[in-house]
Amino acid sequence: MHFRFFPAASLLIVVFVLLGGGRAEAQAVRVEAGGGWALPSTEVDVSVQGQDGTAEIDPGSGPSGYAAVGLVWTLTDNFSLEGRLRAQQSQLRVGSDDISPGGCVGACPDGRLRSLSFEGQLSLTSIGRITPYFLVGLGVVRTTIDATRIEAAGDEFQLAEADVTDAGGDVGFGAALRLAGGLSLTAETRVTGSLPGGKENAVTTFPFTLGLAYHLGRL
Repeated sequence: MHFRFFPAASLLIVVFVLLGGGRAEAQAVRVEAGGGWALPSTEVDVSVQGQDGTAEIDPGSGPSGYAAVGLVWTLTDNFSLEGRLRAQQSQLRVGSDDISPGGCVGACPDGRLRSLSFEGQLSLTSIGRITPYFLVGLGVVRTTIDATRIEAAGDEFQLAEADVTDAGGDVGFGAALRLAGGLSLTAETRVTGSLPGGKENAVTTFPFTLGLAYHLGRL
């Protein structure tokens, strides 16, 4: 499953231009870290060593973590814009039931999705302590599933490692709750994966996360 970033990115740029009106000024540095749970939506076809066919792996959900740092600009009395660099890792859990045909011989493989993206986040700042926001990012994603042995129809086969690096990004929305001083609690959902027309076996995930953010400077 691939998703379209360009309409969302274009909308964010238009809002920045129209609302900024030349008034935008950087006010704070913002650092954030958190984690949660990620749901993958893409199956991976892995070659079987010594065979012409492939095995299909349907990775399951797993924990996800991230860290980010960025600059925040005030656009108007109602909106702010943040540009930030964000790194994410999501675990892709694989069990015997997730491999077709056959099941694992010994331990099942580990899987991971890692992403690094530059994001723009537009926040509505005029409704009190809770600040809703929308974000879009572009960067690179890497999907890895380790090699493993499976058993099918009484025979053992070796599956190759899956390792795919592709252009990618994310789209999401969430809200931040101011706790005290520059500290905020964030909750968000997003889609992370490769761009439309991306490489085969590049997994798309849906992370649901909670995080803590801290602003250094006036906001």
